[in-house]
Amino acid sequence: MFKKLILLVGIFGLSGCTLATLPVTITDTAASIVKMPISAIGKVVDAVSNDSDEDSGEE
Repeated sequence: MFKKLILLVGIFGLSGCTLATLPVTITDTAASIVKMPISAIGKVVDAVSNDSDEDSGEE
């Protein structure tokens, strides 16, 4: 009986940790999803800016 009680307490303790980390995981995933297109746009802008700088340097 005592072993079952300890097992149940352990399971509920671990599920509490899982529930606590779930919002953090969701937030990290959402931040990554938002950050990806922004960094891609930044790379495109940098590529276009570098091309413009090279063209203006040759004149």
